[in-house]
Amino acid sequence: MSHKKKPKVLIVDDDDAIRVMVERVLKREHFEVESARDGFEAIEKLTNNDYGAILLDLMMPRVDGHGVIHYLENERDAPRPWVILMTANVQGAHEVNAKTIFRVLAKPFDIGQLVEHVRDAHGTT
Repeated sequence: MSHKKKPKVLIVDDDDAIRVMVERVLKREHFEVESARDGFEAIEKLTNNDYGAILLDLMMPRVDGHGVIHYLENERDAPRPWVILMTANVQGAHEVNAKTIFRVLAKPFDIGQLVEHVRDAHGTT
């Protein structure tokens, strides 16, 4: 019996506590996880790696979530990962017109719901 390796997840959030907590939970769920502190770091990681999903905060320093979405949709040649927005500004998130947005998760979020969204993005329910 072969075991399908779960795709990598990139967590992008400038809040250290959220980023570390989400990383621990997803690793416990057997996802391969990397993280970035802002959109600039995320774009650097995206140039060298493929991810099945990105958990993305919208409001960050240097390059925000909108900048990452722009990069994914206009500058990246590799397959696009599904983006799960994690934001306190749900209304603003729903105004983002992007093909890559899979789900929007309001902060503070339910960690079980976050895990389900990541599984859904990878088709691993």
